[in-house]
Amino acid sequence: MKALTGGRGVFVFIAAIAVLAAFPLLGLEGYRLRLLTLLFLWISLAGCWNFMSGYTGYIDFGPVAYFGAGAYAAAILMIRFDLPFLAGMVFSGVVCAFLSAMIGWATLRIRGAYFAIATFAAAEAMKQICLEGDRVAGFDFFGGSHGLTLPAPPASEFFYYLLLGFVVFVVGITYLLEKNKFGYGLKAIRESEQAAELSGVPTLALKIKAYVLSSSLIGCLGGIEAYWLTYIIPDDVFNVLRTIQMVIMTLLGGMGTVWGPVIGAGFLTLAGEFLGARFVYDYLTILGVVIVVVILFLPRGVMSLAKRKRG
Repeated sequence: MKALTGGRGVFVFIAAIAVLAAFPLLGLEGYRLRLLTLLFLWISLAGCWNFMSGYTGYIDFGPVAYFGAGAYAAAILMIRFDLPFLAGMVFSGVVCAFLSAMIGWATLRIRGAYFAIATFAAAEAMKQICLEGDRVAGFDFFGGSHGLTLPAPPASEFFYYLLLGFVVFVVGITYLLEKNKFGYGLKAIRESEQAAELSGVPTLALKIKAYVLSSSLIGCLGGIEAYWLTYIIPDDVFNVLRTIQMVIMTLLGGMGTVWGPVIGAGFLTLAGEFLGARFVYDYLTILGVVIVVVILFLPRGVMSLAKRKRG
């Protein structure tokens, strides 16, 4: 744990990324390759959620809205307009940036549980648009409850390296938030928004920027998963369980920290796979007990242990 604090954490992270990048070249394939790719996806999602909720203290219960919107944006662009995947992925981020700017401008003026409820409602509204939009409009666009099928994807290694790169990008942004004026402003909002406003911090503008940054990257990840799985339906890409997992992963590792989402997502993903293979019917109960115990004894996440040692 001590190695994850300060500059040493960066060196450990770089070494780990170098080792992970070499795995496919050394023959890693099949289930293990897919498991690590899934792990990279969840680390990225938890890290993106942490940009907004971890650093501002505004608990967002609607990130799945942008995950689903990004998945559908990429799928529609690839299917209806024959765009290549990378262009569709980038455009899905742009679409989610536009959507989140509008939703954030309206919802980030309220606080606490009201903000959480508003973002959750926005996610459910987007899900219903994808489910019922075709029937109401009278044409086939979103595919309704049947969803959309994407073109055949490239080899698994493509998504492995793409999501590994995304992990590096997300961790890099989080590291910068710890060091620059933008991040200091977000932390000021988390500690006391009223005091930050009285000190001249443009709180609403900073919150909207953080919300757009988080949502646009989550949208890109939605586009990546859509192409990776080749098939999407509204009940899956807008599933609230995705939001719950992002929240739990970040809470376990430590909100508002660089390495918290990495630790939390790594633990929850690998523990879920390990327990699921050995306790098919009881693994969710066991995992739930473990999560409750960790949160009871470490309410600020695993990274709080490192802060105690530094103190």
